[in-house]
Amino acid sequence: MSDKEDLKTIRAIADEKKGAQDEFTLSSGVVLRAIKASPVTLIKVMTRFPRPKPPTYYMESMGREMENPDDPDYIERVKAWEMENNAQVLNALILLGTELVSVPKGVVKPSDDEWVNKYRLLDMPVHPEDKTWRYLNWVSMIAAPTSEDMELIQEVVGKTMGIAEADVKSAEQFPGRDG
Repeated sequence: MSDKEDLKTIRAIADEKKGAQDEFTLSSGVVLRAIKASPVTLIKVMTRFPRPKPPTYYMESMGREMENPDDPDYIERVKAWEMENNAQVLNALILLGTELVSVPKGVVKPSDDEWVNKYRLLDMPVHPEDKTWRYLNWVSMIAAPTSEDMELIQEVVGKTMGIAEADVKSAEQFPGRDG
């Protein structure tokens, strides 16, 4: 073998090992691979929806408007915002940072219509002709059915993208977040 052939073989082995290191198995047995994606795009998703502002009231003793973060309606709006924001970030992590490696026997595949029909019955928007829509919703509904699976996706993909888990969780404090 020539030096060039040796180098190609070494690179192929290194690429194969690297790919295996980036693979992770979900509770369903589905294996995904974390792929490098743009952290800038993820940050744009994270900052897309500003956190609700607390209501204010006039406090005579201080002579000014004060925020009331304990307002029950505000607390509910923040909970709803957190759920929507977390869902959008997770969707971005799945779409931008994962690819399918394998589906174990007995688990429906993204291309199967069985799970799409169930999804449709939930009265959710359905776009079965779109491969990206199928992949995202299949991962969310079939491949990663537990909160632990979702945490694993967040952790592994975040690391691959060079974003620490704490940074993903603290996105709401990102500069410009409130407008």
